Amino acid sequence: MTTTMIIDHPWKESFNHSVLAQLIEGLEADQKIYQVIDLNQDGFNPVMCEAELAGYQKGLVLDPLVLHYMNLLRDTTQLVLIFPVWWYSSPASLKGFLDKVLLNEFAFFDGGNGIQPLLSMDSVVVFTTSDQTTESLDQRCTRSYKHQLTTTLADIGLKNISWHHLGNLKRLSEKERSSYLESVYSKL
Repeated sequence: MTTTMIIDHPWKESFNHSVLAQLIEGLEADQKIYQVIDLNQDGFNPVMCEAELAGYQKGLVLDPLVLHYMNLLRDTTQLVLIFPVWWYSSPASLKGFLDKVLLNEFAFFDGGNGIQPLLSMDSVVVFTTSDQTTESLDQRCTRSYKHQLTTTLADIGLKNISWHHLGNLKRLSEKERSSYLESVYSKL
């Protein structure tokens, strides 16, 4: 079983990176196999250019980093996504990752009769943060990023998707933050 963690946050001192560090600590303590995709550290370009779009339906890849990510996902049985919610959505790099990596004939097959999933992962765990309260975000995002991401992941064959959001981040005490971090590994 290989866990692949994808983090999309540009600041290494972010709470999202603290979540990642806590997960790594737990996985290493349990001697589990894992890999990390840090979209910002990798310099991933989320913008799909015209040439990439032209090859999209054929599953053609022009970016070597996309090929690398595809190879990592082939061995993945558990996917973990870690990102902040900005403007009621994920940061651009994660959206670009979905657009450029989850290609036809890799993540799904669309021969004109609807999407057929090609990936199979036992579970997906999503960790998100925001400065808004979770309740406020849920009211504003009912059909937005959360629904779209969950639907996309299910459409390509990913199962058991759980979502863990920590809102009101700026107003939390150090004790509340530490308590949350202590609980993240148990959510895998």
